[in-house]
Amino acid sequence: MKHILFVDDVSTNLKCVGLILKNKYELTTLKSGREAIQYLKGVKPDLLLLDIHMQEMDGYDVLRCMKADPETARIPVILLTADAEEESRERGIALGAVDSISKPFEPQVLLERIEAVWQTEE
Repeated sequence: MKHILFVDDVSTNLKCVGLILKNKYELTTLKSGREAIQYLKGVKPDLLLLDIHMQEMDGYDVLRCMKADPETARIPVILLTADAEEESRERGIALGAVDSISKPFEPQVLLERIEAVWQTEE
């Protein structure tokens, strides 16, 4: 079973995504970018779903740290954002994210985008 790490500082978002993904994937949820960086030192998930706007350390910072470390640089990252501007998506892609999904999103869209990441890797 594929392992997904989901990082978001809003508990409601963690619960909602958890309900969508729980029967399809092994899911780990964390509430901060700092926790994610610590977690990734020991565990390498198959995919990271990463909120952009978080306290202390935002998604862009997490992405920069991941891509700078050879141990985590190849983990695909999908950014989740409430930003409507295309600039947020472009910035994330430039930093190494494979995709970006606007919040709120439809559950089916999330599932399709996750599967698309793994299909392009094969």
